[in-house]
Amino acid sequence: MIKALLFKEWLKTRQVFFISLVVTAAVSAYVILMMARLIQLKGVDHLWLIMILKDNSFVDTLKYIPTLVGIAVAVAQMVPEMAQKRLKLTLHLPYPQFTMVGIMLATGMVELLVIYLLQLAAIGIYDSTILPSELTWRVLLTMIPWCLAGFSAYIFTASICLEGTWKRRIILALLGIAVLFTYFAQPALEAYNSILLLIVIFICLSVILPFGSIIRFKEGRQ
Repeated sequence: MIKALLFKEWLKTRQVFFISLVVTAAVSAYVILMMARLIQLKGVDHLWLIMILKDNSFVDTLKYIPTLVGIAVAVAQMVPEMAQKRLKLTLHLPYPQFTMVGIMLATGMVELLVIYLLQLAAIGIYDSTILPSELTWRVLLTMIPWCLAGFSAYIFTASICLEGTWKRRIILALLGIAVLFTYFAQPALEAYNSILLLIVIFICLSVILPFGSIIRFKEGRQ
């Protein structure tokens, strides 16, 4: 049953997954080429000076990509469940309901994790060839909150899609916007280092939101 559920989720999300992977790779390549071009014109010392004196990480182009990817994966995964009335059928399968929902969410989040890790690896590997380790980690620690924002965007979008009432959808949407805003409120590099663990804990706790939407759906609140 688990293999069948995983395959069903993969069928729904594979197109968005590959498109997101290509877009993320393309934007990451653009960032790398931009840095390489600057080094070619001005030298690597000039790049270091800009990063140190002007707090420029050269990865701002990637800032909102993880959030958009998280939203896209959630929509591709959850909208067919509601629009095509699949969720009611899924919940009537002879298998623990919350386990099935957990598998659905885990599938989407693993896909996001793969995309985000590849993005971080691409930037980190390139930066490590031209920058000291301190600056490389500074860039990566600046990017990690953006990736965490992508997970939050996925969870809130999934909750909204699975929610049966428009009133609660609006509340979840407003809450989600407020939460996502906090990820980008501080533009300084490494601004979220001290609360990264708290953000991870918050994301883990917020996973209960889609389950709450499922409970309401089962109660017939549509």
